[in-house]
Amino acid sequence: MNYWKNTLTAAALCLTAILPAAAQTDPFAVFNDIDDMMQDNALMDAADRHASAVLTFLPERATVIGFESANSQLNARTAAQDKAAQNALTSIKNSMGDMDLDEFSPSKEADFNVMRARINYDIWNLSQNRLELNPLYYTQAFNAVYDLMLKRLSAPNVQNAALAARSAGLKQTAKEAAVNLKNPSALLAQIAMEQAYYAYLSYDEVINQLKTTAQDDVSRQEVADTANQTRKSLKAMFELFKKQSQAQNTPDFRLGETDYRFVLENKYFIDQTPNALRKELTKQFKTARENLFYALTPFTAAQEPEVVTVDEDKASEKPAKKAKKRKISKKQPLPTAADFYAVRGRLALDVPTNINLLASIKQQAQNLEADLVQKQVLPKNNVSFNIKPMPAYFAYMTPYLFVPPYGTQSYPTFDFFVRLPNGNKLNRAKMLKQDFNEPARKLMIAGQLVPGRYYKSVYGQNVSPIRKRYPVPTLANGWSVYAQHLAAEHGFIVTDADLLFLAWEDYRRVVAALVDVNLQTQQFSYADALTFLVQANGFEQEEAEEIIKSSVKNPGEAVSYVIGFNTLENLRRKYQKKQGKRFNEADFHAKIMDIGNVAPKTLEEELAAAYK
Repeated sequence: MNYWKNTLTAAALCLTAILPAAAQTDPFAVFNDIDDMMQDNALMDAADRHASAVLTFLPERATVIGFESANSQLNARTAAQDKAAQNALTSIKNSMGDMDLDEFSPSKEADFNVMRARINYDIWNLSQNRLELNPLYYTQAFNAVYDLMLKRLSAPNVQNAALAARSAGLKQTAKEAAVNLKNPSALLAQIAMEQAYYAYLSYDEVINQLKTTAQDDVSRQEVADTANQTRKSLKAMFELFKKQSQAQNTPDFRLGETDYRFVLENKYFIDQTPNALRKELTKQFKTARENLFYALTPFTAAQEPEVVTVDEDKASEKPAKKAKKRKISKKQPLPTAADFYAVRGRLALDVPTNINLLASIKQQAQNLEADLVQKQVLPKNNVSFNIKPMPAYFAYMTPYLFVPPYGTQSYPTFDFFVRLPNGNKLNRAKMLKQDFNEPARKLMIAGQLVPGRYYKSVYGQNVSPIRKRYPVPTLANGWSVYAQHLAAEHGFIVTDADLLFLAWEDYRRVVAALVDVNLQTQQFSYADALTFLVQANGFEQEEAEEIIKSSVKNPGEAVSYVIGFNTLENLRRKYQKKQGKRFNEADFHAKIMDIGNVAPKTLEEELAAAYK
């Protein structure tokens, strides 16, 4: 016995020299380090196996999370491919079931849970018979082509080679859609038809991009020939989806309570039941309407609202004196979207058409960052904001877009894309007024740039590989809302118009979440949701349809904004109360960004550990 003990002690002492984490006073502590390393290796091995499965079976998603080796491929939309992917993912899930969680640190266990949930969600997705029932699965191929225009790769010729291959691959996707889609939901087909139309309209941009690396007339002709085939494929998909959108008695697009709860738990890490969410959101809806009432008051009172001059070169203005809140009579009706629209229509929101929009947004973001760092609201980070024009395909759907460089991206870039006004002078002025009036632009800068998603992504780029590869959307979305309110607290969102637009965003967000829960749990039909938005709450038809379609495309997404924001707000109040005068806002935000986009419960646990 003494022989083996002496031998192990000698081995431990030798290992201590190469593993400095071992305790100096206990040579056997090195074996604990080895156990930790083996557990870490097992977890990373599972993550690498998952990455291999994604690269093999889901190359479109591989590009989004940062793997470049599959950029030239599209998903093969066949039953055999889906079955093979499901088997591979199930094997990884089973291997993770053999891991001993007791050996993991709390942080590693959180990473394990995020990865396991991601695999559960992937397997669930593959089991939904999307080949036959979901036209939106085929339109993801459009995104996969245009995604390559968002990412700067190692060289233009590398980027264009991948772009050309994926573009040509749309011909196969069109064939798969024609063969596989049997009787999809008419509403899903309608949304898919719209996306096919946008892809068709935008395709000249792809052709022009490909021609930039064409060496001669022969190469340019090859680009043109391939483009014609792709255009035919896009048109064929448009016609297919159009026909399916007009079909009668199609399957229900709603998830139902069981599947909706699964999505909330495994994609967004929201563990409340749909019924509990419905009750909570109903309360928040009432609060949001009350806040909208107060924000509307300066514009509906008898006296003219105070005019505040805004200097675009300054990050913040001196906050106006807040009027005392009038009590809301129980008999007084709370405002709806129609009341906001009426006031918005009277506001002078024009933006000069000669403004350098990209430079102006960048300057405001830089000024705001400097201001918040000086006030010790944010940690110093020296962010360089790269603002770029948005590719046409995405511009049809959103006024701005930020895609973080997730995963193992070889050339991580932090690009923020903006939809630039186009068309004639009148149309450009209309688009400027709609997308980039002063209050809307401030909300965009605060929520998306600084201290929003962009800043958070740059600051937290050194999180663990698993957290970078599998970010939880709830905290990412919640942070963008939290960032807007933070900017309001510190004098960037300050005028009556600014605060009105912020109250409107909060109101609209809660309404969208409430619709999402009721729609996906089948409490609302499409018609019910439209009635709730348009007739009961005064939304314009187009905006109401946009809210419903967002829920259809991304169930649970609207709820994640509300839950993420509430999580962050509650935690800040908790530590402000707990620490009192010792509370440092910049330190609090640094800790959150260092932890990364994790599950709300994990953030609470790891923040407590960080403060200890």
